[in-house]
Amino acid sequence: MTYKVAVITRTKDRALLLERAARSVAAQTMQDYCWVVVNDGGDPAPVERICAASRIDPARIKIVHNDTSRGMEAASNIGIRSVDSQFIAIHDDDDAWDPAFLAKTVAFLENTRGKNPAGVITYSSYVSELIREDEVIRLSERPYQNSVTGVDLDAILDRNLFPPISFLFRREIYNSIGGFDETLPVLGDWLFNMEFLVHADIGVIREILAHYHHRDQPDATPAAYRNTVVDQASLHETYTAIVRNRFLRNNLNQSAVSLRMALQAQIPQTAGATQRRSEAAPPTVAALSRGSGDLAWTIAAVNAALADRSLRAIFKHRNLTPLAPNAPWSLVLPLLRKLKVAVPPPHDFDENAYLRNNPDVAEAVGAGRLRTGFTHYVMHGQHEGRARTSGEHWPAESFGEHHGSDPAKSRFQPVFDSPIMLRSAHAAEGFQRVLHVAHHEWHGIRQATAYSPGHKLLISAHETLTEDDKRSIAQGIGRMGIDRICFQGYSENADGLLLYLRAVLGPSVKFYMISHVTTAQFDHQFEMTVIARLLNRLKFGVIDGIASVKPGFGSAIDGIWKRTILNYAPNIPMPQGRRSSRVEVYAPLDVGWRKNLFTNIIAASLARNVDMVKTANFPNGLENIHDLHKLRLVGYLRGQDLLDEMARSSVTLIATLAECQPMTQLESFAAGTPALTGPLEVEEFTGDPLISLCTTHHLDNPALLAKDIERIVDVLQSDPSAMTQMITEHLASRHRAATQSYAEFLEL
Repeated sequence: MTYKVAVITRTKDRALLLERAARSVAAQTMQDYCWVVVNDGGDPAPVERICAASRIDPARIKIVHNDTSRGMEAASNIGIRSVDSQFIAIHDDDDAWDPAFLAKTVAFLENTRGKNPAGVITYSSYVSELIREDEVIRLSERPYQNSVTGVDLDAILDRNLFPPISFLFRREIYNSIGGFDETLPVLGDWLFNMEFLVHADIGVIREILAHYHHRDQPDATPAAYRNTVVDQASLHETYTAIVRNRFLRNNLNQSAVSLRMALQAQIPQTAGATQRRSEAAPPTVAALSRGSGDLAWTIAAVNAALADRSLRAIFKHRNLTPLAPNAPWSLVLPLLRKLKVAVPPPHDFDENAYLRNNPDVAEAVGAGRLRTGFTHYVMHGQHEGRARTSGEHWPAESFGEHHGSDPAKSRFQPVFDSPIMLRSAHAAEGFQRVLHVAHHEWHGIRQATAYSPGHKLLISAHETLTEDDKRSIAQGIGRMGIDRICFQGYSENADGLLLYLRAVLGPSVKFYMISHVTTAQFDHQFEMTVIARLLNRLKFGVIDGIASVKPGFGSAIDGIWKRTILNYAPNIPMPQGRRSSRVEVYAPLDVGWRKNLFTNIIAASLARNVDMVKTANFPNGLENIHDLHKLRLVGYLRGQDLLDEMARSSVTLIATLAECQPMTQLESFAAGTPALTGPLEVEEFTGDPLISLCTTHHLDNPALLAKDIERIVDVLQSDPSAMTQMITEHLASRHRAATQSYAEFLEL
């Protein structure tokens, strides 16, 4: 019998995880699959029991018992060859799928039949967990390697771009490759992915449909349940070079591979660049800039240029449309030349070093023939073999991350009062001895912290603080005379730091925590665990108070301050005269139900008085059911680029389905642009004319939401100065109320 998909699960004495895998497979909305469970030398009884108890049709289950362990890659081959199918997916016993994974990946490949892609990956999440007394305890979840917009051979030679759980592929390519290399104890999936790209392309579904689980605290995990990428890290490091060399030796006769090697030989490698990464470690931003990172950055610059064209340029290039997020260089570079776009350097490209190393480029930039060295690099330098000056230009204010040849320093370092955290902050009497602690990785909360009065400390949410880190932080607090410490958001690191500082600093320093979550986020176990732990810390006097930026949160959960902490907008001069002559609305939203991207885009395109709809993310698939001729993709922006885009826009759209006090709205107000949100119910602004104008109750109805967008545009066009005055008065009122809320909560 031929199945649509063969789902292969490798397992050995991990019943607790296999039960979860069974639930994941059983929950798939597409049912035309065979679940092949390869018991690689483990006890057969639990495997038989779990499979029999699963909600999967027994006719669709095949169990293979190996008398002795054959290894991961052999187990994969045994399972794949035991059944016939059109498609194959490796679902390890410790990972999980969204229920729509098979339906969406199979549909993607069936819709591209006859075209090149023979495999497809989805975006995934990294789930941190531990196992204690036969219970899986979920610690945290974050996006994993989700900046990939296209899977190219050059990038995957440097590092594996995706975990096995996110990959579905055609059996015919597996047969052409000859299966997984059974001589490899680890990294067999990486070698298979390289070989796959020699035969066919891999598409990308930019939606998190796979969950890559890690027991990343090996000391707290029974041996049988540990991940190889964590427990055998040294083995991964050893086999990284072996796998890459094996692939190159097997394929040097391939012209694409030979060309890549010839170019690579001309590029001098820094010590830091030679620290290759396997799938064991999520890549740094610098690593992501090789291949897909530079391409995605350039696509965003081109699409921004298309959105900003003058009327004359629109007529001249009237047939041009925004580039798709996964567009290849072969489409991007001709458009770059045609539009004469100056691509700004990304933050991990050392512009000055590139110009120093290439005097001819520096001369062209000085003469005005080129706008930036990075533009030269993407158009010419990378093809001429010139070195990309990356990984060496990370200012202290760039999230506090340090890169270089020393791997011990390639991590998020704790940083006090970095310029980027102070330059848009408010000042208020009494806050000189307040320290806010935020996390490098959590952008929205980090910005809320940056705009508040007081000192700032950035720590990592995921990379464990060392004892030296904690000691240095305590010493810094002592030098600054801090007597109030306010944690903005909470993590395992924050909890460990709290306990350390409470023990070291004693009762003379008070500790507080501000939550930035809504109860809608309680579908993530991590968020409820955090609240429960904080209430425990409050009960035993470790922390002096907990508050929330979500109105009414304290009424829902006993122990949390009954009032609401009000967020500040950035303290910057409001730009004047930057708004486009056309009516442009901007939706800087992520794809996901809470952010409501699709409804915002459809509503804006329906609005009668809107000329252009700008978005950070292309709404894949929507073009098949809705006219998107107004849409322009400008890419994901931050910092000054984000504020500039808001200043050029007539309205910022953030009508989201679950929100507290969105920083995006406050940043838009600071840029002089009204921002539409759902009801936030902040008591202090009941009756405020700006908030009344910028509130919609039609979050899931694009036709009615379009009317609310039209209403704001009509007010703006009828009297722009009145809109500016309304925003100015609201910001002044907000900042007074925010200062009062913080002062009361922190007992200043």
